[in-house]
Amino acid sequence: MLAQTAGATPEIAWSSFAPELLVAGVALALLLFTVARDNRIPATVIVGLLGLALGAWLLSQELWIPGGTVVGLSALATSMTIGFEGRHDLSNVWIAGLAALGALLLTGWQWVEVLDPQLQAVSQGLSGGLATQLQGSVAHDGIAFFTRITVYVTVLLVLPVGYGYLRDREIYRPEVEPLVLLAATGMALLGAAGDLIVVFIAVEMLSFALYVLVGLARRDRRSQEAALKYFVTGAVASALLVYGMALLYAATGTVDIAAIGQALGLVTTPDRVAVLGVALVIVGFAFKVALVPFHLWTPDVYQGAPTSVTAFMSAATKAAGFAAVLRLFLLGFGRLEDVWVPALAVIAALTMMIGAIAAVVQRDVKRILAYSSLAHAGYAAIGVAAGSAAGLSATLWYLLTYAVTTVASFGAVVAIERRRRGEVSLVDLKGLGRTSPALAALFSLSLLSLAGIPPTAGFQGKLAVFTAGVESDLTWLVVIGVVSSVIAAFFYLRLMAMMFLEEAEEGAPEPVVSTGLSAGLAAASAAIVVLGVIPATFLTLAEQAAVLAR
Repeated sequence: MLAQTAGATPEIAWSSFAPELLVAGVALALLLFTVARDNRIPATVIVGLLGLALGAWLLSQELWIPGGTVVGLSALATSMTIGFEGRHDLSNVWIAGLAALGALLLTGWQWVEVLDPQLQAVSQGLSGGLATQLQGSVAHDGIAFFTRITVYVTVLLVLPVGYGYLRDREIYRPEVEPLVLLAATGMALLGAAGDLIVVFIAVEMLSFALYVLVGLARRDRRSQEAALKYFVTGAVASALLVYGMALLYAATGTVDIAAIGQALGLVTTPDRVAVLGVALVIVGFAFKVALVPFHLWTPDVYQGAPTSVTAFMSAATKAAGFAAVLRLFLLGFGRLEDVWVPALAVIAALTMMIGAIAAVVQRDVKRILAYSSLAHAGYAAIGVAAGSAAGLSATLWYLLTYAVTTVASFGAVVAIERRRRGEVSLVDLKGLGRTSPALAALFSLSLLSLAGIPPTAGFQGKLAVFTAGVESDLTWLVVIGVVSSVIAAFFYLRLMAMMFLEEAEEGAPEPVVSTGLSAGLAAASAAIVVLGVIPATFLTLAEQAAVLAR
């Protein structure tokens, strides 16, 4: 009996991270096709047949949704690669988009098959535990679920927005889509990380992919400078993060986040070591999500990186970073909230005010949106500082609304920048409402959402985090958030005034709006309206995610 137990192979529910397996597998396949470009179609057929075989096996196990998803994606990917023979770059975009769509379908299947029954059990008091895999290393809960939605929706929006732009700037490479998918895999894994080791692996996985994406424009000094700054600051942040994790392990004797939460506050746990570890973790993630005073890299990196990459970084990286912050601080460091809540609240207040004030004096549109992203990171931090289930759900919901809004805003900048091949300043927006009224209208919609004007998605997101802050007696912080929003509304309205109240300069180039960019902008704008007018469905999902995470 003992021999059988010792030799038993632990069972792993691979379906728990099926979306990441799909996205990472497609990314590696695309890289393989890039390396073996001359034999691309035979390799695609082989991979397609392997995918069909895997899908057939899943169907034989009565896993209808995963099996059908794998079969459908394998068939479509193979047919598209053959159909786009000679246009390998276009087939890459379609295959990567199908992978993100498949990941969303698998995420929905996970909700129906696992999370919804788990929610029913928790609500009825039949179960208080949460599903985990790999001995607690990967959590299968509401935070992971909602992070996947935000990240994969961002990928679906960014891919068509950035394709034509990268080709126009002559910086497109077939490695772009695989790198985006690998970064998305790291982001989704960061949202599901159940221990500190997985947190670090996920952070490095997404970071290294983004380092390369930021430096795509090899002949552009600003892009290379941005990549170097991002790499150096990212390395410093990772070092501080690892040091903090090491101190937490030394204090608690475990890397499991739930176990750390139980050990903190015990008599046997050295408080000073634990508090120092928590402080370094705060600093490490403050770098990653761009909270003041650890934000100095953000404006230069956002401005120098290709605009489509900036959109991806601004939306998806914040979603993943704050998902990890929510899990660590609310579920792991809850017993030390008297230490980290005041510190995080002060950081959030500084971030909101400095982000809004600094954006007012900028003249470059990308730098304006970069400082705007700082303010929005501060708004999201209010939900974390609230330290409640309402704050958790509000932050998850806010990150989704911010993601679709920021992709729409940077997508409009992409259209303007494609013809100018350089920086987009305020002067370049003059008369856009007359020369390109549809583009100006969509850009204005995204700006109104960033400002938090009803009935947009941004208003619903701010309302949620401000309400959570008031309920947790952080009224002073919410007041600062409102003041910051008023200041931010000034430069958002100034951008709109330049488009609609100024005359276009003679000879100014018109924006370039391709089919892919139009589709991405239209989808993001539709999401802004839908999430703002009828937010009930996703708000309910965010609230249920908070229940499952706690």
